[in-house]
Amino acid sequence: MYQDPETYYLAIDPGCSGGFVYQAGTTIISGKNSEIEQLTINKKTVVIIERVPTYVGPIPASSSFKLGYSYGYLVGKFSGYKMHLITPQVWQAWLNIGKKSDYKNWKARLKDEAIKLFPNQKRITLATADAYLLLHYALKNKLS
Repeated sequence: MYQDPETYYLAIDPGCSGGFVYQAGTTIISGKNSEIEQLTINKKTVVIIERVPTYVGPIPASSSFKLGYSYGYLVGKFSGYKMHLITPQVWQAWLNIGKKSDYKNWKARLKDEAIKLFPNQKRITLATADAYLLLHYALKNKLS
């Protein structure tokens, strides 16, 4: 789909069960955030992290803390790279796939959209779907 050999993007969903997608030229690697420590990226990589809100709906405080901690850790870890922090409202509205319904159905819809956009990728899961969609957003909007 995207064949520019000079394209280096790392898209990350910082959620507790989130994932990442790294595009290095024509190669795409994805995984759960627990695997991100094993990843080596090019210095020209543009990092896109889903920006988390200051308040996250009716979830336990411990879950909010974990989300905030993960977000802060990832922003710090990749602070030496060109970075874009994109809110879910921005990239989801840009995709134009409708309104968020209940959480389970919404995540399934996002996964289906990621599979449609990246049909050759075999590791699109509920954990990595948001990261694939962030990558799509970055590529189409030529973030640099």
